[in-house]
Amino acid sequence: MSDSVIEIASLVNASDVNTTLVNASDVNTSDVNVIDVNTTLVNTSDANTNAVQIVTPEKPSSQDCIQKISIIPTVAFELYRVFISSFLILFVPQKCEDHVCQLHENLEIETAKYGAGIVFNFITMAGFLALYFIEIKRENRLICYLEVSANKPNDNVSVEKALELLPLDKRTSILYLDKCYQKWGFCMLFIFLVNAILSGFVVFDYYLDKQTTSTYITNILFIITKLIDIYSIANTEKNVFFSAYLKDRIQYNDVDPDKMVLQIADKQDADKQEV
Repeated sequence: MSDSVIEIASLVNASDVNTTLVNASDVNTSDVNVIDVNTTLVNTSDANTNAVQIVTPEKPSSQDCIQKISIIPTVAFELYRVFISSFLILFVPQKCEDHVCQLHENLEIETAKYGAGIVFNFITMAGFLALYFIEIKRENRLICYLEVSANKPNDNVSVEKALELLPLDKRTSILYLDKCYQKWGFCMLFIFLVNAILSGFVVFDYYLDKQTTSTYITNILFIITKLIDIYSIANTEKNVFFSAYLKDRIQYNDVDPDKMVLQIADKQDADKQEV
């Protein structure tokens, strides 16, 4: 009779308990995998690394998709105006004896200066294509791994701390592409300036009328806003990443949640030292 009463009392007490406490010292295994519907915590600690990586279900971010789609028409327009503004000698009206030069006539090299101008037109176009390759690759990397957050600070130090939540190889890749874009961007500003000056000397040797002047100036102004954008994006601090295509000076200042890695080893070591 007494044993039955004890068992009933134990069941009643157990039903009143809302929380179960697990003593970590009683657990024999060294790793505990915690899995729920939304997030999986994967223990990646080994001899070299102490970190917990957050692995979320594979699904495209709506912000990422919108950003990638929105840059397609922008890239197409950018390539068109770069083509027009690079080949200044080809697309500026010039005089060939008693008529306006046709496109194939503008490609005929008559003097060393004219030949140098044509060659530099092609060099400028090739340089811009290389810049756009780096620019698109950089933009895609920023869209994939970073976010635009109005609730987070966007200064150099704050973004640097946010980048620490990314895996080291991804963080290094972003910084490398951004540095390449900065260096090549400044290089293209110089190349375009030389191309514009050299092309100007060439086309005015074959001056037709005021249409030559107006078209020459218009073709240069056609790309001037792009050159300003290149300078403003390249002339930034190390961890300041402006979008090259999304306007209103959008800055990537936070890490994409599904690419985040929480580094906890330093915090654990600090806690042990304090104890």
